[in-house]
Amino acid sequence: MGKLTEKTSEQQIQAVAGSQARMKAYYSRMKNSTFWDAAKDEIRATFNIRNTMATLAVLMLATVGITTAHGKVAGTETVYRVYIDGQYHGLVRDKALIEETITAFGDKVKANIEFQEVHQAVVSTQESYVAQAIEDTTKTIVDMMAIRVDGVDVAYVKDAETAEKIVGKLKGQFVKSDSNVKVAFAEQVDFVAIKEDKSKILAPDAAYSLIVQGKNEKKTYVVSRGDSLWTIAEKNKVTVEELQQANPDVHNVDEIKEGQSLNLTAYEPLINVFATYDEEREIMTNYEIEYKEDDSLPKGQEKVLEQGAEGKKKQTVRVRTKNGAVMKEEVLAETVITEPKKEVVAKGTKISAGAAYYNGPVAAAGGGDWAWPIGGGYVSSHYGENRGGRPHFAIDIAAGTGTPVYASNSGTVIQAGDAGDGYGNCIIISHGNGITTLYAHLNSMSVSAGQTVQKGQYIGGVGSTGWSTGAHLHYEARINGTKVNPAPYM
Repeated sequence: MGKLTEKTSEQQIQAVAGSQARMKAYYSRMKNSTFWDAAKDEIRATFNIRNTMATLAVLMLATVGITTAHGKVAGTETVYRVYIDGQYHGLVRDKALIEETITAFGDKVKANIEFQEVHQAVVSTQESYVAQAIEDTTKTIVDMMAIRVDGVDVAYVKDAETAEKIVGKLKGQFVKSDSNVKVAFAEQVDFVAIKEDKSKILAPDAAYSLIVQGKNEKKTYVVSRGDSLWTIAEKNKVTVEELQQANPDVHNVDEIKEGQSLNLTAYEPLINVFATYDEEREIMTNYEIEYKEDDSLPKGQEKVLEQGAEGKKKQTVRVRTKNGAVMKEEVLAETVITEPKKEVVAKGTKISAGAAYYNGPVAAAGGGDWAWPIGGGYVSSHYGENRGGRPHFAIDIAAGTGTPVYASNSGTVIQAGDAGDGYGNCIIISHGNGITTLYAHLNSMSVSAGQTVQKGQYIGGVGSTGWSTGAHLHYEARINGTKVNPAPYM
């Protein structure tokens, strides 16, 4: 650029010098020629001077232009324009990075990708955008339906009809099919039509499971023979309440069966279903027992004077549930169908030599007191407790399979086996004077019918045979065949 400037200055000097020389020649010719000749020479001289000045102006402009162009070239760099199927997608510096992206996807890339090298000033490039655009060419974008919960897409399904069926199934799982039922979701649930890669579409069953079970990992336990909720809870270090919360579909703890899969950890559904409905039900009502002291009967002995009978009543109940689990019940109306009949029992007060709680040689041989019939556990169901609308005339003691069972008093075994009556392996001991005790659902038995046993003698182990879904001892006391509360004698 410096040489160009020096050359331009030299030309300027030469032009000025030439103009001076022509002026001298003009004055000389004026002295020696006619006016006309002088005029022509003057015009020529003027024309040459103007040409010289114009040339100088052009050269000066060229100098400025070349200087500016040099500055622009110094601020550019080599970058690449990326075209995908002929459409421009962005500018990149790192061509190798984009080529690696193409190689990584291999045959999945169906588009034609071209690079155009350019030299220009660059502020920023779009490598990540271009790489994403190349990845998008590997996808099959289709129409689908997003199930959106509280503004978040939780599952993608084929279409609106599929989404409707999933939500309908969700309602049906937790709500009784009745026009009386009012259903509401705890969350805002929307169906939104979108375009996405078809690989995101879930099968209906998979989408339903995801919504019902949530995204939390859950653990399960397979029920074994003799298991109960209590033994399962103990084995897995959880409480019975936690186990029940994790299995809202198990409405009755006695309904679990061998081979059934139970959840050990509670899960939170992505969509929670609240339902309110009214239902009518008939329930049995327990009868009262009135005791009358009778000094003609030995102390500890009872005799039924008037047999009691359960009552029945009809209720209209408003039920509120969450995901099928009852949260609240409200009795709206109640009508008595049958009044319960009071049972009248004579309670002996007579004390005689050698008499104990249950008189007679058996009670005397047993030492009078009655023993706890099991070597552990706890009472899971009390005598008279309402079980499915009916009172339970026994005591259930929950304990692990094989827990020792003992004769609660001395007597003679009158049954040892499974009579097919729902008690499973069952032992009945007669203690004399019409007094018997019954030990049901045993896993094992170590006595046989006709055998004499002593109070506290081992007779078998806790189990879950017969109509039982968990390991426990079903214990009854009977007087002349009538079931009585054994608690006072335990």
